[in-house]
Amino acid sequence: MAASQIAEGTRVLLVEDDYFIASDLARRLDQMGFDVVGPLPGVEEALERIRAGDNIAAAMLDIRLSGEMVFPVADELERRAVPFIFATAFDPQVVPARHADKLLLRKPLEDRTIVAALANVLEPAAVANDEMQRNAILRRLPQQQLGQISRFLRRVHLPRGAVMEVQNQKVTRVYFPIDCVASLIAVGRQGTRIETGLIGREGMTGMGIAIGDDRTSHELINQVEGDALVMAALDFRAALHLAPDLGLLGARFSRILGVQVSHTALVNAKFELRQRLARWLLMVQDRVPLQSFDLTHEYLSIMLGVRRSSVTDAIHVLEGEKLIRATRSNIEIRDRVQLIKIAGEAYGTPEAEHERLMRLPLARELPSELIRPVA
Repeated sequence: MAASQIAEGTRVLLVEDDYFIASDLARRLDQMGFDVVGPLPGVEEALERIRAGDNIAAAMLDIRLSGEMVFPVADELERRAVPFIFATAFDPQVVPARHADKLLLRKPLEDRTIVAALANVLEPAAVANDEMQRNAILRRLPQQQLGQISRFLRRVHLPRGAVMEVQNQKVTRVYFPIDCVASLIAVGRQGTRIETGLIGREGMTGMGIAIGDDRTSHELINQVEGDALVMAALDFRAALHLAPDLGLLGARFSRILGVQVSHTALVNAKFELRQRLARWLLMVQDRVPLQSFDLTHEYLSIMLGVRRSSVTDAIHVLEGEKLIRATRSNIEIRDRVQLIKIAGEAYGTPEAEHERLMRLPLARELPSELIRPVA
């Protein structure tokens, strides 16, 4: 959706204590056509403005404001049913469980990321059947079961950098990606991060809920901007009983993801960066409908666990071999066949396992003695 379409007549509360960041964001929002309320540097100022009845339609909130946390402002907005997003460089782990389902964007912010995030919270969209068919797990469900759970689903647009799950916090949403790609990230005690897996249109998130575990030990960050279908955790529990095959397919995908994670460990330990990069690009392309996708060298360095300069060098090598075309924040696959040859053993095993497991019979096709109800 164009910025002008969501911006017209829309008042956005901006809460940010850094003068230069606040001024820049206010200017950019104004240029997009939004009516900016603020920027406001503190909790009390923001609460006063909200209570003044300024007809605020949405809000962007920094998390730390001159030593205070913004959550009283978030609580007041929630009480008034005003949608909001967090925009911060602060560690997302500090977000309390009651706001863990809110969209969190990492600074610095791109204009289109801001627009996509505000469009997402201002105009949540209902789901059409053809959209459900674009996710492999939902597409595999019998039509009767899919019809039973479709009312629980909503489409959301996830900008690059959106935090979908926060380590050690409650999982409040289950995502079925359509054309976005999320990174499963292991986080060390000192904040060290490395990607261990990718989740796209072939799968889903939140399967721990099916076994009574609503916490996550990792971080889930969207890497490629796109759409996903989302379901509240409470609705997902109901959906598991209405659609028995959903739990079965979700469990199979969890097994597939485990295979992918184990192979990521193998590849990171035993393969050179050129092969690892080739594998990663192939895995992303498997999950998006286009030949090109937006990725920065900085994100790739985090995902691959190497220095940014090393990623840049590896990209230049693949570009010199005419396998990809790279710009500042976009990569286009030009020769997939040769990229697969370079990746070699690093690519293919988890993908084959996905095909094998997802073709196994569903619950209605299994012998009755093998079927167990979802806990």
